This record gives sequence, structure tokens and C-alpha cells, in this order.
Amino acid sequence: MVLVEAGRYCSMRPLLCQGKVYGGCRAGHFIDVLRAGRWATVIVVALALAWPVGAAPTPLPQASPGIDQLRQFLQAVIVHIDIDMPERRGVCTGWVGWTESARSAVYTAAHCFQPDARYRVTIGTENILSAGFTKWDALDLMALWIPRGQLPVLRAWKHMPDTPFRAMYMLTERGNGSRLIEVDIPRVYSEIRFENRPAAVALPLYSYPGTSGSPIIDLADGRLIGMVVGYLDDRPDIAAVVPAQSIYDALIAATR
Repeated sequence: MVLVEAGRYCSMRPLLCQGKVYGGCRAGHFIDVLRAGRWATVIVVALALAWPVGAAPTPLPQASPGIDQLRQFLQAVIVHIDIDMPERRGVCTGWVGWTESARSAVYTAAHCFQPDARYRVTIGTENILSAGFTKWDALDLMALWIPRGQLPVLRAWKHMPDTPFRAMYMLTERGNGSRLIEVDIPRVYSEIRFENRPAAVALPLYSYPGTSGSPIIDLADGRLIGMVVGYLDDRPDIAAVVPAQSIYDALIAATR
């Protein structure tokens, strides 16, 4: 497949995009979106306390959930994040990953952050303004605190499968809005290295500005396997993903 190192490609299938795979050359949501002006990428996040070590994961729908069950569950935990800036707006995706009686944390991609912006999280039909954020740039992860507790949460993580699997995530597509889709993942392209996002791998899934921060779940058991953080502009079927275990490790480390 592709090895990206120091801005150079060693590839059996040359890519058209020149320069860094992630964070440059119109690759990844952030660069493409900001140039377009009408799509500023988004958001957020915040972890003063991160993912509490002692908190028990919220049960997922049964051991072998059906597609309809998982759709209903994801619709309850996936959120839409609007970013309002002085002269433009943007959008990202995220998910509720931690909650208590008075507040919740929504996780999304760190490159969605914009300084001096206001972040509005839509949960169902309710709009809630964020109350602070924390971001891990090297991991491309952010946590956004919102003043709302006792929400459904997606907190069941697992390693990327070693064999082909089927996944579900939210795709935000130009002109078509956002929708949950299922996709076959024949393999994880872990040999792709994103120079400034070393924790990321690549998966064959479509991604557009606004998809950043979407959780990816394994349809076999409904567990989180990663989060969308970017894409190759000339290969929109290859998206950069932060593995769920890397996200979990970062959150746990923040509590120690």
C-alpha cells in the first residue's frame, strides 16, 4: 500500500496527492475545509477529568445487536457539532463518551478546533453550548464538556480487528447531509503512517469535511474501534482513523 515518511511516498500504487498525507496538500478535513471557506472544520472538546478509571461502561444493546438496534443506539450517542466563528461556520461529528449527573463529554477530532469560536452540540433535537474543552494534538482527539448529564454513552472499545469486518459510522457528505452507513472493511492499512498523526491508521471508507470525529463501530458487537480524523483528497475511499485503544489510553493517562 503506502508508506508516508518525511513527506515522501514509497508506494506500489502512487497517490496523486503530493506532500504530507495528513495535515497538508489538501489532504484531511482541516486543509480542504478552511480553503473552501464555507466549510470550517470543527470542534471541540474537553477533558478536565477525562475518562474516569472507575466508571463502568454503559451496556450496549445485547451481545449480538442487529443493525436496527445499533442504528438506534448510535443515533442516541452521535452528535452534530456546529462551530460559529466571526466570519464563517463549520461542522464536525462527535459522540457522547462520558456522562455524570450534571455534565457530559463529547469526543471529536482535535483538528476541528478553531480559536475564538463558539461550539454548539446537537443531541437529538436539543442544542447545547459547550462549556470548555481539552485537546490532544498528537492524537487528534478532543473532549468537549457540555452542561448535560445522564445521556447514553459510547464507551465500549476494542482493538481493530485483524480479519475483514463490517463497520458503521456517520458520513457527512456535501449536498446530502449526514447519514449512518455500513461498510465492509477488507483490511486495516496499518502500514500507512501519517507523519504528524502517528497514532492513525487508514481504513477504506468515505469521508468528507464534517465527518471528522465520527465514531466507527464493529457491527459484529457494536463496540468502538476508532474515530475518523481525515482522508486523502485524491483517494476519498481511504480515511485516517485513530484506533479506539489509543483514545482510551490517552483518556486514562489524563486521570493519573
